[in-house]
Amino acid sequence: MPEPASKTREYALGHSAPELDRLSLQAKLLEPFTRRVFEDAGIGPGMKVLDVGSGAGDVAFLLREIVGPEGKVVGADRPPEAIQRSRERAAALGYSNVEFVQGDPVDVDFDEPFDALAGRFVLMYYPSPSGALSRLARHVRPGGVIVFQESDNTGARTFPPQPLFERLFELMVNALEFSGAEPRMALKLYPTFVDAGLPAPSLQTHVAIMGFQDPFVEPLCNFLVQGLRSVTPVLIKHGLAAERELALDTYAQRMSQEFRAGRGVMMSPPFVGGWVRKPDEGLGARG
Repeated sequence: MPEPASKTREYALGHSAPELDRLSLQAKLLEPFTRRVFEDAGIGPGMKVLDVGSGAGDVAFLLREIVGPEGKVVGADRPPEAIQRSRERAAALGYSNVEFVQGDPVDVDFDEPFDALAGRFVLMYYPSPSGALSRLARHVRPGGVIVFQESDNTGARTFPPQPLFERLFELMVNALEFSGAEPRMALKLYPTFVDAGLPAPSLQTHVAIMGFQDPFVEPLCNFLVQGLRSVTPVLIKHGLAAERELALDTYAQRMSQEFRAGRGVMMSPPFVGGWVRKPDEGLGARG
């Protein structure tokens, strides 16, 4: 029996314009794996899909590419600034079959069931991921697809260990934990599906790795530090770090220089995708 679903946890990264920009860059980095997971899960042309926690809209736009002009994508999220950004981007792209709804999709009611439910880095922010998933599943028709992608933020590493990289991910994990999120959600996807009353999910994992001569080292360090900058208010609030101590304006440069000097490799957090087909007999409708 899943735990009761409730409001999402505090979102440690916030919804500033730079953070929404960072999410779009993150989407480009993860697009090949996310596309493969969605397609392997069974999302295809002509389907109607609900994108949970749509953020800046990137997952919704990827889903639109998969379902094509005959399909439809509805993105749902709580922050008005994210919804506004998503709607502006959809209009600029000319996507008439992509729309965005403000509100927590756990609580929002839709007129018709969806063929698929998808989300990336969403369940980690619910106090009860299984309870939230159980309630979200009610939006999906019997036989429809339920697919989520999450990460294990404790799994990022460098070898040989590089102090600035290791410190960055330590602080990111701390910020997530102190805001109530689950930084190891990728490792909990399997039991979350089962505890939500759904079948055991199929799973895929992906890890990115690069060496010290890779030309993308500097852009990646800038990307990672933008994430650190986004969680800095949480770090300061809980006394985990001081902004002066972090020296964010030079952190990326120092980290990339340290990594290249260390002549090693940098490995991303493991990303895990899990999916099921909703059973015919109302499983996943409790909660």
